[in-house]
Amino acid sequence: MKFKQYKKAMILACVSSIAFFLFFGIVTAIIPNVLFTRMSPITWLEYASLILTSLLLGAYIGMSGYAIAVKSGRCNAAAAAGGVTGFLTFGCSICNKLLVLLFGVTGVLSYFEPIRPAFGFVSFGLLGWALLYRLR
Repeated sequence: MKFKQYKKAMILACVSSIAFFLFFGIVTAIIPNVLFTRMSPITWLEYASLILTSLLLGAYIGMSGYAIAVKSGRCNAAAAAGGVTGFLTFGCSICNKLLVLLFGVTGVLSYFEPIRPAFGFVSFGLLGWALLYRLR
C-alpha cells in the first residue's frame, strides 16, 4: 500500500474509533448525558471495555476499506459479533430491555452479571481475530 492509502486508513480508523466511543458511551450512559440514565454504577470494566472495543472496531473499519479485499464474510461476522458482545460487556445489564425480557431482573443479576467480564474477553478475541485476518 502507498503512504496515501495508509494515511487515509489511519484517518478513517481514528474517526470511526472516536465515533464508536461517543455513540456507545452516550447510549450506555458511560458518558453522562440527559438522554439516558444508567441504573448500575460504572466500574473500570466498563471504561476499559468501551475504550478497547472502540479502538478495535475503529482499526477494523479503517483497514477494511484499504486492505486487500478478502472475499470471505468470516471476518465481518467476527467483527459484528465482537461489537455486540462488547456492547453487552460495557452496557448496563439492568437497562438492557432484551436481557430483562429474556431472563428477568433477578436472572440478569444472578446469572448474566457474573459472567459479563467473560463477554469482554470474547469480544476482544473476536475483534482481534477479525483485525488480524483482515491484515493478512
